Amino acid sequence: MLLVLFIVVHCISLWQAQGLSCLFPTSPKQLRVALRGANGVTISWRTSGYFGLNDTPYPQVTYATSSTLLNAIYAPIGTSSSYDHTSFFHNVALLNLSSSTKYYYQIVASSSCVLQSSIQSFTTAPAPSSLTPVNISLVGDLGNDNLVNGGGASRTINALFQAVQNTNFFIHSGDISYADDYGLFVPFSFYEDTWNTWQNKMTGVTANNIYMTAPGNHEVTCFQEGDAFCLTTPYRKFSSYLNRFRMPGDESGGYKNMWYSFDYGIVHVVIINTETDFLNAPSGPGTTLNGGNFQGLTQQQAWLESDLQAANANRAQVPWILVTGHRPFYGSLPQLPAVPGNCDACSTAFEPLIVKYNVDFYFCGHVHWYERLYPIDANGNPLATNYNNQSGPIHVTNGAGGAPEGKASVKKTISASAKIVSAYGYTRLELKNASNARLSFIDSSTLQEADSVDIVRYH
Repeated sequence: MLLVLFIVVHCISLWQAQGLSCLFPTSPKQLRVALRGANGVTISWRTSGYFGLNDTPYPQVTYATSSTLLNAIYAPIGTSSSYDHTSFFHNVALLNLSSSTKYYYQIVASSSCVLQSSIQSFTTAPAPSSLTPVNISLVGDLGNDNLVNGGGASRTINALFQAVQNTNFFIHSGDISYADDYGLFVPFSFYEDTWNTWQNKMTGVTANNIYMTAPGNHEVTCFQEGDAFCLTTPYRKFSSYLNRFRMPGDESGGYKNMWYSFDYGIVHVVIINTETDFLNAPSGPGTTLNGGNFQGLTQQQAWLESDLQAANANRAQVPWILVTGHRPFYGSLPQLPAVPGNCDACSTAFEPLIVKYNVDFYFCGHVHWYERLYPIDANGNPLATNYNNQSGPIHVTNGAGGAPEGKASVKKTISASAKIVSAYGYTRLELKNASNARLSFIDSSTLQEADSVDIVRYH
């Protein structure tokens, strides 16, 4: 048997080396687009490989402003990675793009068994000095369908797809596929199968739209009950999350997909890691999930302060500042068996900086509902009961995507709570100009607003 396997692998290696056709050519899967620096994006995709061999050793993308790819440019050869040799993940950088421009792209056929993709498209960010309105769709805690959520995840994915015409970019605030729930809330599916199922379903959104992500506790390791179950696997310490996405950590001085920032027209967006790399982090070394650290206990906070300080000084160009992480710092108390919501270590590490540099919004997930707070101080106390040019960040818990663990219900509200919606859906933030915004929650069952509020801030 081993001899047969060796011969098969050797033959495939020869086919690849000679650029010959494969017995079973495949197509690129799970296409996705993410921002990369001031004028660039990353095009990413997955291939299956053959017997653990990379079937796309030289990933390449061609792109143009013409839908027929007339006068197309070939991007430089990209990079590939794998963590278990059943999948390979490819990233290609498209740089020096024009602002507010629609580009068309196609993944080039590989001489090692992968066909070219169909033509997809995306639109680049407006220039920082542009006053163009920006519409953001935010979702958290999504996953796949099961009996508990009653198809809620698919309804939200469909709602996100319906929203693409009116969305400039998407943010997913962690707990992405719930692959670590396999065998419990995601029956009859294994870890990699669950990831692939989710990313395949999302391709209608991610292939043609900018989709940015934050790490959550369900991205840490292979099994939510503890990293000890995963010690003999490669599915630990965010390995799936770090390979399946490519966020602009390097371009913004952050760390890979874990913490980073970017500008999109009139808004500066910061993604933080609420799981590891700060004192008493809930998923750090020695905890049940045993993730990280990636750079230590202080580097993320030092980077965040530097980033927010620069962003706050640049309000004339980019007036709005939005921070997204996975865990809430403040919020109402859900009924058991829902997970404990508020992360005290997170608020200690990050909230003083968010308040100090006048951040406008903090979006998170983790608790499986939507909750909008009034503007608050550094201790979570409400500063006002309206949004008419009030100081203090507006915290929004946005964990109602459709988690296979079900929705949360309220046990006790806090004084800063303005609205709670226990329904599956996503949040929409419309930044109309430098001082006016509209925040709403879209129920994915009805595609109607279940909450909305107008916000005025003179920066």
